Amino acid sequence: MAVTEKRASDQKQASPDIPREEKKSRFDLRALLETSRLLIDSHDAGFILNNLLLISMGKIMASRAAILWFHPVRNEHTVLMKKGPFKTETTLRITRKPFKNRNTVFCDEFEELRPLCDQGISLLVTLKSSERHLGFLALGPKAGGKPVSPEEIEILESFAFMSGIAIANSELVGELKKTNRRLDYKVQELYTLFDLSKEFNASVDRDQITRLFKFTLLGQLFVRRFFLILNRPDKPMLVSWNGLGRVLNEQEMRDLFTLEKDIIMIDDRVRSKLPFLAEMQIHLLLKLHNDGGDPAIIGLGKRANGLDFEQTDFNFLISIGNLALMSIQKTYLLEDRIEKERLEEELHIARTIQQKLLPDNVPDVKGLDVAAKNVPSYQVGGDYYDLIRDERGALTMAIADVTGKGVPASLLMANLQSVLHVLHPFDIGMEEATGQINALIYQNTPSDKFISFFWGRYNPDNGVLEYVNAGHNPPLLIPGRGNPQLLTEGGVLLGAMPTLMPYKTGTVRLKPGDILVLYTDGITEAMNQSGEEYDETRLLEFVSENRELEPEALIEGIISDVKSFSSDNIGDDLTMIICKKA
Repeated sequence: MAVTEKRASDQKQASPDIPREEKKSRFDLRALLETSRLLIDSHDAGFILNNLLLISMGKIMASRAAILWFHPVRNEHTVLMKKGPFKTETTLRITRKPFKNRNTVFCDEFEELRPLCDQGISLLVTLKSSERHLGFLALGPKAGGKPVSPEEIEILESFAFMSGIAIANSELVGELKKTNRRLDYKVQELYTLFDLSKEFNASVDRDQITRLFKFTLLGQLFVRRFFLILNRPDKPMLVSWNGLGRVLNEQEMRDLFTLEKDIIMIDDRVRSKLPFLAEMQIHLLLKLHNDGGDPAIIGLGKRANGLDFEQTDFNFLISIGNLALMSIQKTYLLEDRIEKERLEEELHIARTIQQKLLPDNVPDVKGLDVAAKNVPSYQVGGDYYDLIRDERGALTMAIADVTGKGVPASLLMANLQSVLHVLHPFDIGMEEATGQINALIYQNTPSDKFISFFWGRYNPDNGVLEYVNAGHNPPLLIPGRGNPQLLTEGGVLLGAMPTLMPYKTGTVRLKPGDILVLYTDGITEAMNQSGEEYDETRLLEFVSENRELEPEALIEGIISDVKSFSSDNIGDDLTMIICKKA
């Protein structure tokens, strides 16, 4: 018994009496610390406000409490949550004038706040963060009608202040989470774009590229209805589409490129202008401008997940659209290159064949110096010349200009060459032979193809040249003495019409020193930068001033003079035969 009394005496000495007010203060401080830890650790605004209500009601023994949340745009407060039997209206307009110098007010102290008393609100405590007003903690009367002490008000304000900081912290954490989600989404987009770029660049199959574009829209953005149109130089092309119900016609596609903005949300104004967009349920248009390439436009329906398109979606769509566009244009460029190489190979073959049609060497003719040359303006030209000597030493000379250029002209030239060589051995007059050539050309060529043709037979024994001019530039006969002469006798162009009237034969006798110049219109129609033609007068003057030259040198001089006159801008073949009587 003595030991027990001694322990009690020792405990009493070790724990001196603590005043009741100090114990209460220590309890309140401990409650504040625990509450602050609870609120700050929470990132849930609903949890924070709910605990604020419960703690506040428990502190002053109030039977009802509410959170009045402030909406700055509407400048009003709404009841966000409440506890106990409240008659409070959903929306409240609370003047903040009484709170100018204080954080807590009793509603019955201010005339403008007394209507709140009728709704069961006795006390308002400001709820705010460090940057903005959040609302109020509204409390009903204290149990038993007792007044709320200054110490209790101080505690309530501390709870409200901590709750405001905790809410601001939760909002910050929420924004950080949203930012992290957006960053994660952007990283995913970048990975997707990186993978897509490898897929697009690795493919030269246009169908595969458009399928990849289609599946990206379906799987990544949940777009089920779309189209991709490429505005090619000749006409717009629908290169990819899905869920439209029908394909767009050419005029509808052209109309889309008349829209000015690059990002177009389809509204009533656009639908009235382009009603087919409403029919196809297109919600958004994006224009693509590939650097130096053909423009394109993407049309998109609404997303299957119901979400609206955001700016990040626009950027992603434009990126994958440009990737697809560049890859699709690459396929066209590749096709164009293959086609160009194929045509170049065909032209090379045709040029080789054409060169075989021209004489390899100029034949020797007694008493006559002869030279000839063909300079095509394109890889395959439409000019033709020929020099054929028979067993008696006579020379048949021919020059022609076939309409057009390239392979068709080469084929027509081959026809003329074959007919001429077939008829040459036969001893028939030039009038009849020319008529037969015309008939064959007319029957075997389209109506828009014809040939200007001159040919003659020179007899070295008497120096006589018989000729027929079928619509060709009249050759120039420049005598050693006297005036120049144009060789014009003949008839119509070859292939222009049937041989209804016989061709006429002209005859001239070449004398020593005479120069005969046969040429195609590429010589006389060559233009300078002023649009002035070289013409027959310049040709005649050049030959007259340089008549002492040999025919080969004379041809080289004329061609050089034509090129200099036109600044090397040759638009047609240059073909000449020059004969000089010894």
